[in-house]
Amino acid sequence: MGYTVLVSGANGKSGRAVMAALKARGAPVRAFIRDAAQGPALGAFGASDIAVGDMLKPETIKAAVSGCDAVVHIGPPMHADEKLIAGHFVQAALGADVKRFVYYSVMHPLRREVPHHARKLDTEEMVIESGVPYTIVQPIRYMQHLEPIWKNVTDQGVHAMPFNTRVKFSVADLVDLAEATAKVATEDGHLFATYELAGPEPLSQDDMAAIISQVIGRTVTARQIPLDEMAAKAKAAGATDLRIETMRKMNAHYDHSGFLGNPNVLRWVLGREPTRFKAYVERLQALKR
Repeated sequence: MGYTVLVSGANGKSGRAVMAALKARGAPVRAFIRDAAQGPALGAFGASDIAVGDMLKPETIKAAVSGCDAVVHIGPPMHADEKLIAGHFVQAALGADVKRFVYYSVMHPLRREVPHHARKLDTEEMVIESGVPYTIVQPIRYMQHLEPIWKNVTDQGVHAMPFNTRVKFSVADLVDLAEATAKVATEDGHLFATYELAGPEPLSQDDMAAIISQVIGRTVTARQIPLDEMAAKAKAAGATDLRIETMRKMNAHYDHSGFLGNPNVLRWVLGREPTRFKAYVERLQALKR
């Protein structure tokens, strides 16, 4: 069947993007999902095989990894059991003698003030010391955070996020991050490396609003959402108290520190220039028409 890659968290935004990138490289993909009903839709994103299991049940993970050559592990967002879950996939990978284990972490996991960053730092240490043939990718904040608010941005002319409008972020296109992840999962030469994957330009909310204004042809302004307002909306949407508290701490950290990185590694892995924010917004506008 060729070089088969298991992708965990396959039905999430990141998982779907990584599967599509693997498909573009001709790699057969086995999608690890919790609900079998999600399976049929994933073929369009590159899944050629489906494994149904539970990340907290090692026996289901062992069965899913069997016969795979590589694993790309994308854990549930902001999950309290990040290290435990990743450990189940690492042990299954060791048992199946996989050639590559790619851990999808986060850039700057050493920022322990942000709980899910701290959990990923502990998980990275576990992966490195496990003996599995690993590569760690550390993606920064996605440009795609614009998509859930696109209608409000275009209809109301307001780009709103829960941190101040001046602090800067080296946002990256998820399509680029997924392509980089697929490359390290399928190419030689990336074992035992940790790659910081940052976008090509430091941008504040004000900067992003100005670029969006230029693309859509109407004025967009930036607004800081108070954390209490953010928490109330998250609770109404069904977020757990733990997730809401993690989001509070993350956005409070962003408010004073931003999230900056250097694009050289992403550029090198891709072998091309990473996507700039204006190009991403133009692509998004074309899709939404």
